[in-house]
Amino acid sequence: MTLKTEIMGYQDFSGEAISKQDKEFAKEFENFVNGRMCFAEITGRELSRAHRYLQQQMFKVFIGFMRQLAHNYQKGYYDDRNEWASRVAAEAYGTLVDKELVYDPDYKEKEIV
Repeated sequence: MTLKTEIMGYQDFSGEAISKQDKEFAKEFENFVNGRMCFAEITGRELSRAHRYLQQQMFKVFIGFMRQLAHNYQKGYYDDRNEWASRVAAEAYGTLVDKELVYDPDYKEKEIV
């Protein structure tokens, strides 16, 4: 697989539909992390001050992000810039699946590169 193919595959989510609002938020968050965020740990701590229901919803977004990084790691869709995040996501997500805290029949830990 060429790097170009890997990058294309990395962005291909099998035609999944995404709402305009979700896409706008993802782009805004990307922009925040890429230049406006000062400290990831402090930002994460501040997010934990949100209403308890919102914490639950934010955590679901976090799990979705971790899941995608874990699946990308399995398929080799990562490079030196995000290898650590992808590998850690795969390890953590695999543990959640193994302990049946997350249901994901498509995730098979043995496929990790």
